Amino acid sequence: MGPLFAYSLVPVLSVSLLLFFTAALRGHNARGLALYCLATAGWTGALLLLCIPSMAWVGERFVAGGAFIAAAYLHAAYDVTRQRSYRLVVLAYCVAVGVTGLGAFLPGVLHGPLAMGRGPLFWPAMVLAVAAASVPLVQLSRAYRGEAPERRPILLGLGIAGLLAYLGSIGNALLLSGGYALPFGMYLVLAALLVLVHVINAHQPAADRRLLERSLVYSAVAAVLSAGFLFGVLTLLSGSGQPFLTEYRVGAFFLLALAALAFEPVRQALQAWLGRRLLKGRASSDDLAAALAREEARADHSARLAELGQFTSAVAHEVRNPLGVLAAHLKLLERRGGDPDTVAAMREQIERASHFVDELLRYGRPRPLDLRRVDVSATVALAYSTARQGLGSLAPDVSFESEQDASLTVEADQSQLSQVMVILLENALLALGDVPAPRLRTSIEQANGRLLVRVEDSGPGIPPQLLPRLFQPFVTGRKREGPRPGTGLGLAIARGIAERHGGRLSAGRSEALGGAALTLELPVAQPASLSAALA
Repeated sequence: MGPLFAYSLVPVLSVSLLLFFTAALRGHNARGLALYCLATAGWTGALLLLCIPSMAWVGERFVAGGAFIAAAYLHAAYDVTRQRSYRLVVLAYCVAVGVTGLGAFLPGVLHGPLAMGRGPLFWPAMVLAVAAASVPLVQLSRAYRGEAPERRPILLGLGIAGLLAYLGSIGNALLLSGGYALPFGMYLVLAALLVLVHVINAHQPAADRRLLERSLVYSAVAAVLSAGFLFGVLTLLSGSGQPFLTEYRVGAFFLLALAALAFEPVRQALQAWLGRRLLKGRASSDDLAAALAREEARADHSARLAELGQFTSAVAHEVRNPLGVLAAHLKLLERRGGDPDTVAAMREQIERASHFVDELLRYGRPRPLDLRRVDVSATVALAYSTARQGLGSLAPDVSFESEQDASLTVEADQSQLSQVMVILLENALLALGDVPAPRLRTSIEQANGRLLVRVEDSGPGIPPQLLPRLFQPFVTGRKREGPRPGTGLGLAIARGIAERHGGRLSAGRSEALGGAALTLELPVAQPASLSAALA
């Protein structure tokens, strides 16, 4: 095999190892992706050994390990689509073990010497490879239709990466078996790995995503610097009479940079581990990078809130003044004997517009937090009473169950926490208006320094198409007309309050009652920096 084919393997090996270490050391729920990158690195390494005469016999016996790529890709597809049963994945790994074992002990049945030929089982192995490739691609295409819009790019990226990798690896096998050691197939595999960078990045939580992006960029910069240092050392050695780097200087630098890039995440992880061991109580580079990403996100969020506050204040001012004039003229019209039905209809619309303006101001101009220790059970009980009183005759008679623990407290703004609970309970009560034998349940629990308050009902639940956008402003499941029209701001306000407390608000389906389930998650104690700043 010529040097051009060997050079085409080095970038694939380097990038696949980089992504493997990144996914394994920094990834969350990315085991399948990590194994896929490792399988690609192992297969590429076996091909690279074919280019080294003294190690070609090892490459011949382990080049069939490419079967693990298909199994690991299926594993990654199952992880991304959140499948429950992994039996097919286990079967795929067992088949990969069998094919690899067959190639290790009887390489001649799959291919000729140096993989430059076709053995008697070559075509059956190709058919099996194509069949194995179709399973995860079909799985991804089916899941894509029912997936939330924000997760579709992940499935699309993984599908494109898999298609490119399969075309490249199968094309490479066909070229080699036909006696052509050409690098075209490896270029497709490299393109698949570059697409996979986006998939691994998008597969992370938002807070870790930016940290992973910076880690990959830092790895590339550090690899180039390391390669430059080593290149300089070898150049000095070549000046002393050693035959180093007298030819192919650019190519040698390229190979050194790729070698350093592949193991850069390992160096970072080892450095962080040694720092924690030797310098206890000091923040590691990962901790500092994560803190920097959080502060940047917080500053960006604060700037957007300030801009939104100015906008909502201007809108509220321009709307509230005409509403006041209309209300005054309505009273005058009522005193002069205006039609009662007309007056009542106008008053309802004015009150509705005023309510919307109040909600808009609450969303756009959130109050600062007044932190204190809050009795969660008492706050939930008061919020339920307030929600019923606010709805008046619209509040249905429900079977209300409250699992409470009077000992649980949380550091929070009591007024804003109560506001969140009133919003959640009002929504639940309105959803139960036309439900026979309605049930409503609240539960409070504490685990790992986090407080969970869950509100569940036996109503119709949240429509699947609405669930991904539920907490966005001006999104509502209630009709705009009616006795209690939805403004689409209540849950957005509740989410904002939860996030300012360092928590989050999530929604789903209640397994116990069959309706909606909304969960408020808050830290039991606020960070010392936030408590001091608000003191």
